[in-house]
Amino acid sequence: SEVFPEPPLTAYRRQKNLRDLLIRAKVPMQHREQRIQRGMTQCNKPCTACPFVQQRKKVRVKENLYWNINKKVNCQSFNVVYMIHCNKNNCNSKYIGETGRIFKFRLDEHRGYITNKDESQPTGLHFNLPGHSLANLKATIIEQVIYKDEEYRKEREHFYINKFNTYHDGRNKKK
Repeated sequence: SEVFPEPPLTAYRRQKNLRDLLIRAKVPMQHREQRIQRGMTQCNKPCTACPFVQQRKKVRVKENLYWNINKKVNCQSFNVVYMIHCNKNNCNSKYIGETGRIFKFRLDEHRGYITNKDESQPTGLHFNLPGHSLANLKATIIEQVIYKDEEYRKEREHFYINKFNTYHDGRNKKK
């Protein structure tokens, strides 16, 4: 009576029933998979390429024809085929290119062609035309190539050049 002045309280705990055994209210964290959003996105880091990246899930080929981007890609992606286009009104100029490096670094080179007025390069020539500027440049990755083979990546680039018809309607030059 000195240690416990009050008498002890008796309590009973309910036993687990069949529902408690069969249904778990919480899904374990290891089974939750993050949803993968396909398409071109920004990397959301301090980046020189993100202001020029156009976020989209598909690319317009012609009037009523679109090409879906089937992977999640951003400016940190590498081994890619990309498209640079002009967003100026009534200017539908496109350029298709490829790189095995990180896309951000290749896009920085294109920006350098424009700022240094390098008219030997297709992007430098187009974006230095009257009424055009670096602000009109928009870039999108069309495909992240599966194989890390330069020859295969160049074949994919050639496929997209023909698909988007950028030899005649765009800025790609025949080599």
